Amino acid sequence: FFCGMAPWVWVAGLAATVCSSPVTARPQRANATRQAPELGGFLEDWIWAKWWDNNMPGNCLMGCLEPDKLLPGLEAYSTVSYGFVLLTENPNPDQVDCGTPPSATQCPLWDQQALYVAAKGKQGSTIVDETTTSATSLTPGVVSISEVCRLARQGPYPYPRRCKVSVGGWSDWARIGSADAATKLAELVGKLVLYTFADGVDLDFEHLSEFEPLSDEMALYAAFVTALRTQLDTVVRPGWVQAAKDRAALLQDMYNKLQPWQKTDAPYYATNIRYMQDLVTNGEPTALEIAFTTRFNAFLDPAAPFNYLKKGTPRPNSTFITDNEGNKLWPHIGSSVDSVNIMAYDGSGLQFNFTQILMNAGNVTTPSKVLVGFEPGEQAAGGIWEGNATDLSAVQWLVKNGYGGAFLWAINRDPSSNPDGSKLTPELATAIQKILQPGWPYGKVPVYSKVDPSTGWAPAGVPSPGPPPAPPTPPPPSPPPPPPP
Repeated sequence: FFCGMAPWVWVAGLAATVCSSPVTARPQRANATRQAPELGGFLEDWIWAKWWDNNMPGNCLMGCLEPDKLLPGLEAYSTVSYGFVLLTENPNPDQVDCGTPPSATQCPLWDQQALYVAAKGKQGSTIVDETTTSATSLTPGVVSISEVCRLARQGPYPYPRRCKVSVGGWSDWARIGSADAATKLAELVGKLVLYTFADGVDLDFEHLSEFEPLSDEMALYAAFVTALRTQLDTVVRPGWVQAAKDRAALLQDMYNKLQPWQKTDAPYYATNIRYMQDLVTNGEPTALEIAFTTRFNAFLDPAAPFNYLKKGTPRPNSTFITDNEGNKLWPHIGSSVDSVNIMAYDGSGLQFNFTQILMNAGNVTTPSKVLVGFEPGEQAAGGIWEGNATDLSAVQWLVKNGYGGAFLWAINRDPSSNPDGSKLTPELATAIQKILQPGWPYGKVPVYSKVDPSTGWAPAGVPSPGPPPAPPTPPPPSPPPPPPP
């Protein structure tokens, strides 16, 4: 399968508090030992966003989510997945294949230089690259994602929401292409997690099968996931606390350099230095998650390959190029992956048997890792939503049978293009939450300070950052003792 490749590979006084806090000992990684179900939601980074702010690093060039919309929007969910970070230099949502015959021009190699939050040509689109070596690299994309993760943790909830970053997506038609690229990609995604302080990544590589005629993309993806697991466990987790200390020092320095008139409207700095203190106090995360996002046809039953369809409904005229991606990949990525997200929507008019889709995946993987995804209202590719009753019945079944949970596309659907979905999705999320009772999935629940939900900033009474306190003045030297008699 691997084609011969070996699998590898400051608030006054607060900054000082951050940098002197003790480091919590690192526990063993909780690989898929889920202690509570998950209700995940994908976040479209172009909705609920503002596109300029003079008082934040990077000026929100890549968009900053509005707290007064985001915080109530996350209420029902236990996890938010920020979408999307890209390999491609030119994302194309209208592309459907690599051409006939498949063309390396239409599905190019990743440039191995950077990860992007938008088309490469746009100012501020590079989020991390090989020159990103510390938490002091504060690109507009890092700020945007970091703020989503911060708000998810500091919102008015009984437990903090987890925050993952989605890499890939339908619009990303760039290939990994080589073993060296797989290693480099793992390193950059590791930096992405570390410097945004995310809880992990959702790997939404939707075109692996389409890429196969051009490069051995399945094997390369597996090598990338294996290398990423190593990065998260041996580089990101051990570097987490120091990265928070470095970020706090950077923000203190940036604040100190502002003009007095700028400091009167710069709550970003006090809030984030306080948040860095929270990260240091909580210590290294118990689990940095890798989620494998795939489709309803990823784990087909060879004895009944169309059993994912609702009984008595039409079959597709042909099989899908993406059939069995999960069956092919799982032997090589299963030990590295914590969650399996099954997209059971956008199905070309097919009607799904959700419990069978879950069982197909659970028979190959571990049921507690498997989540099923719904998309209420409008769907792409001729998909037709099955309705609340069907979705809630599936959720009741998965709870009873020990599956991992559910997720929705998307938390913040665009009402201009999805008028029904933008209303139905939060309603379904609330209904699922009542059945699923999601919670913090791995280890001890971390504790974060709270923010004003209307602004997203630290509440009144938290002082603004000031310069570090001056060292104490040494006392004058004592007079010499008298000479001996």
